[in-house]
Amino acid sequence: AIGEDLSLAREINALCVGLTIVIEERDNFVDELDLLVVRFVSEKMAEFMKESQEKDTQNLMKLQIIGREFELRVAEKYLFIEKLKGNMGF
Repeated sequence: AIGEDLSLAREINALCVGLTIVIEERDNFVDELDLLVVRFVSEKMAEFMKESQEKDTQNLMKLQIIGREFELRVAEKYLFIEKLKGNMGF
């Protein structure tokens, strides 16, 4: 169970890194759209991209929280095992 949790935490963290890169690239794209709205891009398209970006950012934050929860669960299991072994001072 600990190995599975640790593996899931690592996979989630790797996914978060990849998503962070994609979101940053899309942030730059949305910023460029804002500059071009006046001339070339419809305002509705720019607004749609902003809304999509906000949703992706929120989902990334949720995924990061899940990853941290798995890491915490692994740490709690290790601590519990050490207590059972008598390796802890309490």
